[in-house]
Amino acid sequence: MTVQADPRDDMTLIVGSYTVSMPHVKAKGEGISVLRLDGRDGRLKPVSTFGGLRNPSYLALSEDRSRLYVVEEVPDEDGASAATLSFDGETGTLSLLKSVPAMGDAPCHIALDRSGERLFVCNYGSGNFITYALDADGLPSGEPVNIRHQSKGANPERQEGPHLHQATATPDGRSVLICDAGTDVIARYDIASGLIRPSPDMVVKARPGTLPRHLVVSEDGRFVFVVHELGCTISSYACEPEGFRPLTEVSTLPGDFEGSSACAAIRIHPSGRFVYASNRGHDSIAAYEILPDDGSLRSIGWYDTRGKAPRDFAIDPTGRTLVAANQDSHSLSVFRIDQSSGELTITGELFDIGSPVCVLFA
Repeated sequence: MTVQADPRDDMTLIVGSYTVSMPHVKAKGEGISVLRLDGRDGRLKPVSTFGGLRNPSYLALSEDRSRLYVVEEVPDEDGASAATLSFDGETGTLSLLKSVPAMGDAPCHIALDRSGERLFVCNYGSGNFITYALDADGLPSGEPVNIRHQSKGANPERQEGPHLHQATATPDGRSVLICDAGTDVIARYDIASGLIRPSPDMVVKARPGTLPRHLVVSEDGRFVFVVHELGCTISSYACEPEGFRPLTEVSTLPGDFEGSSACAAIRIHPSGRFVYASNRGHDSIAAYEILPDDGSLRSIGWYDTRGKAPRDFAIDPTGRTLVAANQDSHSLSVFRIDQSSGELTITGELFDIGSPVCVLFA
């Protein structure tokens, strides 16, 4: 029997950060931070820090919460890698178990399949993704499959070649979806056999120059929601046997906004009723209700993160708390989520932390 967490209980957060400066970020991070969130007042307090990796920018946690998978977002020539750490949820202790090559430049995303038997790493700079099989101890084993995208996009400054930004397994475990921001493509690869086919069985083209960055799939598998980095939009698709059918597209910015902004992350609420996306520039979380009949999105509102460049955010398993990582102002913001309306209310004080990128509830 699954026991639901009491929203008043303390919750554990794991945060990845930049420790080495790159062209797009001035690093002030210490590594991977484990924090406790007070479920009553939304305050955060530090528990532990693991500083043994360079730019541990993106994280993935195993289903049993015992293994943490981390990319080292550095150039290929500097030894970009994917690391596996043990995680003790009681003490917050992290220990390095194994590190394997990312086989590409600037890995920016790491994910697991639904069975926890395969690891996916997306390399932004070199435009390829790799997948390792995981052994009984949850460690990468054997030679990885290495799949490289080709071509380029409409924006010569940002799309001179492929830039893979995210891999997401579908709820049925049969496919993995890849967001390629460099070629404006969402590609689907078959993993039903436990192996991965080298060519996609479906390709969806986004509007030129919009940069599809991240996506989420509804738990029932009916809808896909894709956030576009430079398009500042979310596109909705219906998942059908023959492929994705476009539904609607909404802006992530209010109509009266003037200025430069770029989207980063997208998350779906545990209830399946709401979708949220982060805006860097407008520096907000945009909230939408998912209309169940057709998967279209109705705007709920925009919520100031009180920081700069909210790169990522996470929603706790109870669906009552959202924590946003303000990468460029070096802080975390905590929000309460109204369970009926999906509206956000800021709570507690900003928590100071260097260059936060990825946030996980553990």
